[in-house]
Amino acid sequence: MDMISVASHFVDRKHIESIHPYGNGNVNDTYLVTLHGGNRHSILQRVNTFVFKRPEDVMNNMQHATRHLQECAQEESRAWRVQQVLPAHDGALFWQAPDETFWRMISFIENTESFDALYSHRQAYEVGYALGMFHEHINRLPANAFETVLEGFHISPGYLQAFDHACRSAEREHIHDRELDFALGCIARHRAHIDRLEQAKAQGILPVRIIHGDPKVNNILFDKISARAVSIIDLDTIQPGLVHYDIGDCARSGCNPVGEEAGVDWREAFFDVESFSHLVNGYLERAGRLMSSAECGYIYDAVFLMAFELGLRFLTDYFNGNVYYKIHFPEQNKYRALTQFKLAESIHQQRDRIHSIIKEMRFFCS
Repeated sequence: MDMISVASHFVDRKHIESIHPYGNGNVNDTYLVTLHGGNRHSILQRVNTFVFKRPEDVMNNMQHATRHLQECAQEESRAWRVQQVLPAHDGALFWQAPDETFWRMISFIENTESFDALYSHRQAYEVGYALGMFHEHINRLPANAFETVLEGFHISPGYLQAFDHACRSAEREHIHDRELDFALGCIARHRAHIDRLEQAKAQGILPVRIIHGDPKVNNILFDKISARAVSIIDLDTIQPGLVHYDIGDCARSGCNPVGEEAGVDWREAFFDVESFSHLVNGYLERAGRLMSSAECGYIYDAVFLMAFELGLRFLTDYFNGNVYYKIHFPEQNKYRALTQFKLAESIHQQRDRIHSIIKEMRFFCS
């Protein structure tokens, strides 16, 4: 498809200088639109409707969230920038092509950068503070203010069921792949604890709030000059859920210094507890008032389960033929899964230290 023709539904064709693929997202197709002069940009995306069955709900959630977050940002003493939905010429929040592909345009946050892992304790603190600010802002709205765009998202027992089904259906050579023995062993050792967060939710210990859903560390933008976190992007998955999902996903993605994508040796993955200490300090300093002391007691479980869950999801997709996550080589989801399971084991081995860190910081909580 001609990207300039697609983009022209949102911005005048005469203002477009170039369009190029952008970023390394695993779900949507993303393009950077450069406007004439070269110093202004927008983001054009094809929304993956295999993943997001109701993309209109995604866009309505995003519009509602960004307007609210922009109002909250005006109250902040620190600079905070909110990505905006840029409507099509007809005023709609998206454009659907004749081939039924679903397109949107959102603003580009200029003069910022993101990182695939955390390289200093200051960065870790900033990431935690940014997620805490997001949670504090967005949860001024009631949880029912947003539609659920991904049913069962981060409900870990459901991912285990999906894995078991995929495992039974997988080709025999996958099951007998020696490199997967580590992953399968990790799943066997920890599967009995997969429902820790869901049980706490059912017992009323962990309340449902509004979450980002995908606050990987590379979705947090840093100002290139001040080196402070100034934005959280990729708002597709805003919906009701447990803030613990976000805390765990942010920590497991940021506190693995070797990263988690192509070129990483999964055997080298480990959880950096010192980085985690600074990250959770930043988070609770900003958002601790949202949480009770009892809720804080489940942060370890969240960090472990988000790594374990993502390993399940990657391995399930690998067994199913790589239909969910984008890949660049056939075994990429296998190695993504192995990285997450290695990380989960590292988190588990350091559970006493992680619990101790959280206990020391509970004074931030209400």
